[in-house]
Amino acid sequence: MSKSAPRAPRPPSPESSESEEEAFDIKNWVPSFGPSPGAPGSPVTPRRRLGHPNAADYHMPEMSAPVRAPPKPKRKVIVESPFPVFWVEVLDEAHQKWLPVDPLVTETIAKPRAFEPPGADRENNMSYVMAFEDEGNAKDVTRRYTKAYNSKTRKSRIEFTHGGDKWWRKTMRKYSPPWKTDLEQIEDTELAATEAREPMPKNISDFKDHPTYALERHLRRNKILVATREIGKVAAGRDSGTPGGKRLENVYRRRDVKIARSADAWYRLGRDVKMNEQPVKTLPAKGKPDEDMIGESDDRPGTNIYTEDQTELYEPPPVVNGRIPKNSFGNIDIYVPSMVPKGGVHLPCKSCECFHLLFANLIPDDEASRAARILGIDYADALTGFEFRGRHGTAVLKGVVVAAEFREAVEEIIQGFSDEREREREKMRSIAALKMWKRFLVGLRIKQRVDGYEVEGEDDATGVAKVPDSDDDDTDEYVDDDDDGGGGFIPD
Repeated sequence: MSKSAPRAPRPPSPESSESEEEAFDIKNWVPSFGPSPGAPGSPVTPRRRLGHPNAADYHMPEMSAPVRAPPKPKRKVIVESPFPVFWVEVLDEAHQKWLPVDPLVTETIAKPRAFEPPGADRENNMSYVMAFEDEGNAKDVTRRYTKAYNSKTRKSRIEFTHGGDKWWRKTMRKYSPPWKTDLEQIEDTELAATEAREPMPKNISDFKDHPTYALERHLRRNKILVATREIGKVAAGRDSGTPGGKRLENVYRRRDVKIARSADAWYRLGRDVKMNEQPVKTLPAKGKPDEDMIGESDDRPGTNIYTEDQTELYEPPPVVNGRIPKNSFGNIDIYVPSMVPKGGVHLPCKSCECFHLLFANLIPDDEASRAARILGIDYADALTGFEFRGRHGTAVLKGVVVAAEFREAVEEIIQGFSDEREREREKMRSIAALKMWKRFLVGLRIKQRVDGYEVEGEDDATGVAKVPDSDDDDTDEYVDDDDDGGGGFIPD
C-alpha cells in the first residue's frame, strides 16, 4: 500500500481568513473593538459585537403577519312553517259553534285538524292554543285542534308535571269572565267530548301516565290493578310462538288503578286498616322507591300494602274527665283534623316571636302549652307530621290538644299573652322615643350654652368690637378695629 506525500498548505484567501477570524472570535467569545472592515472608524454597536460583524449593516425588513378578513357569519335561512301560528275563529250563530278560518297559510275553513304540525317539526309545536276575545278574556282550546291530546300533546304541557294542572287552572282563572254564558258551556261540552273521542294509542310509550288507559308494565310499586278485565290489546313486540308473530299486551282503564299504602302510611292519613284484611301486595326487595312513598316506611322490602277500600276512618279514644289520651311519647297524633279525639279541641298556636330585649336568652315555649300549665289542666302536644331530610325524620309539634270545656279559658290566656307582648312593644317604643328626645334636648342645651359665651375682642356682625362698661359712664362706646390707637380701648 503506497502512501501519498503530504500536501502543501494553501495560501489563505481574504474570505477564508475573515471567516476563520469570525469563527475564532465567536467560539472564544472575544469581541473585537476595532473598526469595522466595512466602515472604518465607525463605532461598534452591541448588536455587531454579539452577531456577525456585518450584521449591523444589514437592514432587516419588517415582516407583518397577513391580515385575515373576519369570517362572514353564515346567513341563517329562515324556513317558514307550512302550518299557521295565528288564525281567527268565527262564531256560527245558527249552530252556536266556533269555526277556525285561515286565509293565509292553509286556506281552509272549519278544518281544525289541518292546523296541527307534525311532531318532527322543531320550529312549530302545537302545545298551547289560546283563543282571545275583544273583552280581554282568554280560553285554552288546544283540544279542538290536536289529534292526540292525552297521548302526545299533554306530555309537553305544564299539566304533565306534579301540581301543574292546579297551577294552570289558577292561571287561566284570571282571564276567565266572572260567569259562564250558554255559549261557553256549549263549548266546554264540545271540548270534553272531543277529548273523550280520542282513540286508544298504538304506541307503548304513549300509554305511560295516560289519563284514560294504563298498562301493567307502567304501574309503580304502590299501584294495584283492582279489575283484571282488559278493554283492549296493544302490540308489544314480536313473538314467534304466537299466531301472527306479534306479542300482545292487555290494556286497562286508568280508573281501575288504585294506590296502595302500608298500614302506617294510611294511619298518617287518618285511616285504619280493617280487621281481617289481607294485603293486596307485598313490596319486593328490588326496585327504587317511588316519589309518592319517599319519607315513608313503604319502600322497605317485605312491607304489606293495602288499598283505600280496605281501610276505614280512624277514631281516636275520646277525652274522659278532661284527660287527653296520649301515646308512648307523651303527645297525641293529629296528622289530619279527623284525628282530634271526641271531646277535645286542637289549638294550633304558634310560639311567641317577640320577647323582651333584656331577656333575649329566655325564649318562651309554645303559648298554648304555657296557658294550659297556668290553668293546671291536662294537655298533650299535637304531633302534626314529620320533616324528612334524606331518610331521617324529625317530629313536628304544633299546638296542643285540651278538653273542649277549657277552650275559652286557654284562648283568653293566649290573648293575654298577646296583649302583654303589645304592651312590651309599646314600652320599648316609648323608651326609644324618650331617649331620642333626651338627646335632642341635651343638644339644644349645649348649643344654647355655647352661644351664650362672650369672647373679649371678638368681632360682631358689624365688625366693631364692644368696649366694656366703665365706672364713670354707663353708655357703651365703640371704636373701629381699624384704628391703631388704643388697640380696642379708649385712649386717654
